[in-house]
Amino acid sequence: MSVHKYNSWGRTRQPKNLAGAHGTEALASGNVDPSAVTDGYATENQRYLHLYFENSEANDKTIEVYGYIHAFGEWFILKDTAGTQVKFTTINNTSSYIVHEIAGVDRVFFKHTTHGSNAIVANDKLFAAGSTFQGS
Repeated sequence: MSVHKYNSWGRTRQPKNLAGAHGTEALASGNVDPSAVTDGYATENQRYLHLYFENSEANDKTIEVYGYIHAFGEWFILKDTAGTQVKFTTINNTSSYIVHEIAGVDRVFFKHTTHGSNAIVANDKLFAAGSTFQGS
């Protein structure tokens, strides 16, 4: 007799890394919009999106977040439940951590929007996690 084994995260108190094991960095596209249902990262329908970006250079960099809902079959610029666009900018060797409520979003995609020639470089770090509860 086989036993069903759940493979989703279920209700989580601790943020779960969307890119894989703890410590795995997420990737941001180079100014390219998402188009395929497989683009970006599955959220397992978690309620909160935790984002951390570390800019290793002395210039401005912005990450915009897109969302995908299977019921719509479309990608869109993601806004949290308060109507605030999910994006952040870091300047001059700084880091930023934000949490947005994104209830109902099935996938997220990270787009690096360039300010001149300020491309994402190997020493920059982007981490994304999902959780059911806001606190970590």
